[in-house]
Amino acid sequence: MERNEPERRVRVQDATTLRALAHPLRLRLLRYLLAAGPRTAAQCAEALDDTGANCSYHLRQLARHGLIERADADGTNRRDRPWRAAATGFEFLPAADDAEGQQIADALTALGFDEVFRSLQRYQQQQHKLADAWRESVTFHSYTLSLTPEELRHLTLTLDAVIRPYLRPLRTASPSDARPVSLHLQAYPTPEFT
Repeated sequence: MERNEPERRVRVQDATTLRALAHPLRLRLLRYLLAAGPRTAAQCAEALDDTGANCSYHLRQLARHGLIERADADGTNRRDRPWRAAATGFEFLPAADDAEGQQIADALTALGFDEVFRSLQRYQQQQHKLADAWRESVTFHSYTLSLTPEELRHLTLTLDAVIRPYLRPLRTASPSDARPVSLHLQAYPTPEFT
């Protein structure tokens, strides 16, 4: 029987921590550690197509702000110890009256959109290498809904509850043929119709 780890979500509100994360490589490193689990700086560099020294520097900056930490690794030297995310998920939401924090959060959102676009481009370039079962299970759906704010919140919470058991940091006994899958769900009032 599959056992899931307890969830530890962290809400990041202070501008200093948000600013530390508002760097493209740092955001990619954090997302990679959330998806892949504990990894060394060298493994991060290989996966993200960067240098080990650069990844090491930015990993230390993320650790300084409590976003990642060293993973337990008995028998390895300090340099080879892997890093892991300090939580199973993060929410970046500055206080409503924090103008600087709001600007940084906007920059983080833009970086997040850029990363989603890059991920989709990588998928498009490599989709022909996937086994048929994977290609046939991929979906790109777009819906235009008619919802009240309360209905949108209810829908979001319902979808989140269905998705959450499959989160990679929480799932400890995935089937042997499981692999990381990116799921992006954006729900917002359509500007051209409001």
